[in-house]
Parts: sequence; structure tokens; C-alpha cells
Amino acid sequence: MFPGTSGEPTKKWAAAHNGMLSFPTVAHQGRKSLTDDRHIDHPNMPLNPMDGLAWIDPAGSSLFDLGCNVGELLGAVASRYPHFKLAGVDVNQSAIETARRNVPNADLHQCDGPLLPFASESFDQVTCIEVIEHIPASQRRAAMEEVWRVLKPGGKFIVRCPHAGIFQGLDANNLRFRLPRLHRAIIRRGLRDDGYRDDSAGVVWHHHFSRDELVDLIGPRFAVETTRYGGLMLLPIGDLLRWPFYRLRRYQNPVLKVIDRVMTWDLGIDYGRASFTILLVLRKPAN
Repeated sequence: MFPGTSGEPTKKWAAAHNGMLSFPTVAHQGRKSLTDDRHIDHPNMPLNPMDGLAWIDPAGSSLFDLGCNVGELLGAVASRYPHFKLAGVDVNQSAIETARRNVPNADLHQCDGPLLPFASESFDQVTCIEVIEHIPASQRRAAMEEVWRVLKPGGKFIVRCPHAGIFQGLDANNLRFRLPRLHRAIIRRGLRDDGYRDDSAGVVWHHHFSRDELVDLIGPRFAVETTRYGGLMLLPIGDLLRWPFYRLRRYQNPVLKVIDRVMTWDLGIDYGRASFTILLVLRKPAN
């Protein structure tokens, strides 16, 4: 199975829980809850430098989001750049169904493996935000080969994922693996597991990548244009603190909104190699 996402709050919570997307979505993908259909993004708001949206070239014409979940990033792109041709895939069928409602003009597919249902050189930009850590290690290189295939020559690849920083041990998603008995006793089957065909089997250990490891995985054919780090301790602690609100579906609680703002602020600070998150902007050479 190719888990596009499993509920990473810095990108997405499972499709059944759109209301949780109040977090901007650290940092982006949708600057609002997708339960509100009025708009998905505020085009005039300054973007967090760790926001995948901040690195999208407005002169482009097409974008593919690998692991699009409920379409928060695609919706933001559609709001800012209505001329873009948009597409996305996710392993979570429920998420894709929600994304089709949120971004009706996007070409969206449920996808269980690394092979993508698009022709070669279809897109001039590809995003992969908080997704690569959800792909089983045995499929990651094949997934990156597919990104190379569907990206046009001269195209841009924007990837963000957990970084091997000093507080990587605080990753909330990995508590189910570090403390399985406690996880089963308190959480049992979590809401993050919704929408996966094999339920919790679709949630994998979050690997935290060093820069060298990530560049090696993506491959030497890409040219790295930008490396950016963000978040330290407040980001993962905020994720842990969000859990009770998420569990109780208190998505609009004012305390949760404060936690979200603190997480967004922390993510925007570059702590260098100590950081919890890394973002790379890469370029496929032109022919």
C-alpha cells in the first residue's frame, strides 16, 4: 500500500475531519477549514516560508500534488492561480471523495501504489508536502521516479517532510509504535485511520530525513535550488496538544486556534539542522 497521508496535522487530518484543518495548515495547505466553502485561501496573506504554496511559480500552468488528501493545497492554488490545471492522488478513498467536492475542477485519483495515472511530462510543478514519510521505504524511490516522469523538463519539485532534528523523538504519529500498548488502551482505533482500506495498516512510522538522505532518495538528476528548515520543539509539542481536540472533534475551540498559531510561528523559524521539518525546492533540468 502507498499511504499518501495518514493525518499529519502539518498537512492533513483524515478526510472525514476537514474541520481540523484550522492549522494554516502549517503552513499550508488551505488557510481555512474546508468545511467552509466560501474560499480556501486568502491570496493577500503573507505566506510562511515553510509553506509549500510559497514556492509555487505563478507563471506556471499546471500542478500535481502527491498525497493531496482533502485538497487543501490544491484549493489554495486554485484560489490564487485559477488558470492552473490541477491534479492529485491519495491512497485514502474518503479523502479523494472529499477533495473532489472541495476542488471540483482538479483531476483526482485514489492511488494505492507509486505508479501514477498521468502521462509523462504532464506538469510543470509537483508538490509533496508531509507525504514522503508515509510511503513505505520499499516504494519511496519508485515514487520519486514517477515524480520525475510526470514532471516536465525545467519543472519544479517542492517537497517537505520531517527532518532528523534534535526533537524528532516527539513525533506524535510515532507514539503508536513507541508505546503500542498505551496507544491501544487510550486511542484504540484512531480517527487518523479512517479511509484506509486496511485501516491502521495504512499508517506507517514517520521517518525523519536528513538533508543528504532526502537528496539521495530524490536522486541526483534533480538540481537542488533551495533548502529550508523550520520548527523545533513547539511544533511537535503542539501536535501532541492538539490530539484531545481532534479526538473530541472540538475543531473550532479557541485554545486549539492558539496552539495552531504557535505551531505555525515555530514552523516559520529556521533552526538549521536542529529543525523538526525540512523543505527542498528542486528543478528538473530542461532538455
